[in-house]
Amino acid sequence: MGRTAPTYRQALEERMKRWDEFARLLTTPEERAAFDLVRSGARRYAAQATYVGSPDLLESILLSVLTDLAARIRPEPPERAPRR
Repeated sequence: MGRTAPTYRQALEERMKRWDEFARLLTTPEERAAFDLVRSGARRYAAQATYVGSPDLLESILLSVLTDLAARIRPEPPERAPRR
């Protein structure tokens, strides 16, 4: 017996294939690199998204991407006040 519904990872890869046309239309290497970063962020948390089992694939993708980007943008530590 086969599965009746694709796994999260399979559904994610299908969605990524649909995004290929968008990626192709990006004009600069910086834009393409940024888009690749978004794709890798979506894949990075696939295990967590699978475990949660949300019926909304896009919600899981967005949470994964946002979590990945937030982890990459670390806030700078506050500057210390000079000692007197």
